[in-house]
Amino acid sequence: MSLALEATNMSFTAAELEDIKKKEEEVLCRALRDFNIPKIVLDDLEIFLGLIGDLFPGVDVPRLVNEDLEATIKRVTVESGLQAEDSFILKVVQLEELLEVRHSVFILGDAGVGKTQCWKMLAKTYQDMGRKILHPVINPKAVTTKELYGYIMPATREWKDGLFSNTMRTLSNIANTEPKWIVLDGDVDTIWIESLNTVMDDNKMLTLASNERVPLHPHMRLLFEVGQLTHASPATVSRAGILFINQTDVGWSAYVQSWIRRR
Repeated sequence: MSLALEATNMSFTAAELEDIKKKEEEVLCRALRDFNIPKIVLDDLEIFLGLIGDLFPGVDVPRLVNEDLEATIKRVTVESGLQAEDSFILKVVQLEELLEVRHSVFILGDAGVGKTQCWKMLAKTYQDMGRKILHPVINPKAVTTKELYGYIMPATREWKDGLFSNTMRTLSNIANTEPKWIVLDGDVDTIWIESLNTVMDDNKMLTLASNERVPLHPHMRLLFEVGQLTHASPATVSRAGILFINQTDVGWSAYVQSWIRRR
């Protein structure tokens, strides 16, 4: 029996073995806190932490830290000419944690808060770790819905492929299981986002007007880089994870320091 347990333990990391020894309320407290903090506005953070404190009085569990990953992110960030501030590194780590459990993620925040650099630094981190990641970027507002998903030409009844459908099919047909992200950088509205509901839910399937079904494989992700979700329905928002980047997470000082370094 002890040999079987020892063999089982060998498949866990040191951090995971430490979690097994924790009490149930400690694991639940950290899960609720670390999963919800990335999507909470800074003004509401104190209220949320107060609620967590009321639910779990006397429980103080530190955040699970992957030191090797964070060290790689910091090094890659500095090599890219950016400032490796702790708040920015934390957002990159939170994005990585969200992508582990959700296949669709909204990166939400105002212009200039570092949304693009957040996912780019994580992609470069994966590349530095030897993972061949693909992340084509599409602006869904630059084309019509037909040009995005494809349509049947009325005159000839021929299928005209769309930008998103072609990209997703191409990535889906690649045999390897390396990370593949489709980055949709543009405002969200009901005109184009509703067609992705079947991709964002548990079906993970894009159904085209030609009756073709393109699967979203487990190693594929949808990343939405948006400024606000005013025009997104609750059904759409509930299907994805959210990473909210506050204006203070990067701030103006990092831009100034990076500009000075380039001078």
